[in-house]
Amino acid sequence: MRAIVVREFGHYKDVAKLETLPNPEPGPDDVIVKNKAAGVSFAASLNIAGKYQRKAPLPYIPAPEAAGIVHAVGKNITRVKVGDHVMCSVDDSGAAGFSKIPEVSCFVIPKDMDFGVGSAIITSYNTSYGALTRRANLQAGETLLVHGAAGAVGMAAVEIGKAMGATVIAVAGGEKHCETAKRHGADHVIDHRKEKFRDVVMDLTNGKGVNVIYDSIGGDVTIQSIRTLAWEGRLLTIGYACGEIPNIAANTLLLKNASAMGFNLGHFFGWSPGGSRAQYIDALDEMANGVLKLYSQGKIDPEVGARFPLERFNDALDAVINRQVDGKCVVEMSDADYV
Repeated sequence: MRAIVVREFGHYKDVAKLETLPNPEPGPDDVIVKNKAAGVSFAASLNIAGKYQRKAPLPYIPAPEAAGIVHAVGKNITRVKVGDHVMCSVDDSGAAGFSKIPEVSCFVIPKDMDFGVGSAIITSYNTSYGALTRRANLQAGETLLVHGAAGAVGMAAVEIGKAMGATVIAVAGGEKHCETAKRHGADHVIDHRKEKFRDVVMDLTNGKGVNVIYDSIGGDVTIQSIRTLAWEGRLLTIGYACGEIPNIAANTLLLKNASAMGFNLGHFFGWSPGGSRAQYIDALDEMANGVLKLYSQGKIDPEVGARFPLERFNDALDAVINRQVDGKCVVEMSDADYV
């Protein structure tokens, strides 16, 4: 098979290279998935550089989120069968023709679902669903502020927030990204390149602030966001796309009786130190089934904003890092990748 292989940490343009490898064979507890699409994210660039919270063992194949068809199973497998269409947490092996993974990493998807959409749901939508339901406990009638609203996780938060009955205020940069957020259900859209989001949020809420903030940006965005929290509001920190981890003012939380909390889907998938997917399989199923139910009801419409062939993995990363993609960016496999 063909795969993108990283043999040393560094900039992806220097170290992520297309190679030909032997096809994996299943052990008794393994599932072999014939990948059709794999998600490309900012986190992948951090992992390739050796800057992610969990360093992948070298050499490794990047992209931990994929979707495809079950190709072979070990004798102990009961969760999936050959021919099932699945979305998968693949432990940094998605950018390849085939992945060998444990069965608890596979979630069956409808056969009419686009594989690019499946690779978007497994991480981006499960992240937003878990964060808004398990951590922030978002309620119908509350107001949700979403940063990075045209990106993969931000778009998911906008759609899921609307499906949960919230009023959604989306923040994005530029007319194109703002139009995308509006198209995916945002009630109000703020272009942070033209307006100070904090001022607009307070105007929209008549000075009360928002109940929940979904923040994947970090840095000063987080600092300013906390000041827009309503009484007993909740700040969700999801990631730090700006590259800066903020220092949160605890006194502001105290004065507002507010909470700041994180959500790390990777821990459930076993990507973080101490994480174990077998321990959290019930929680993972709950999140995945919740998202798939919203999909079947037509309440979410994951957007794959860019598709690249596997051999252009680095170009796909360029597009993500330069914020050229609305929604999810994926690489797709062709017949040449399965040889």
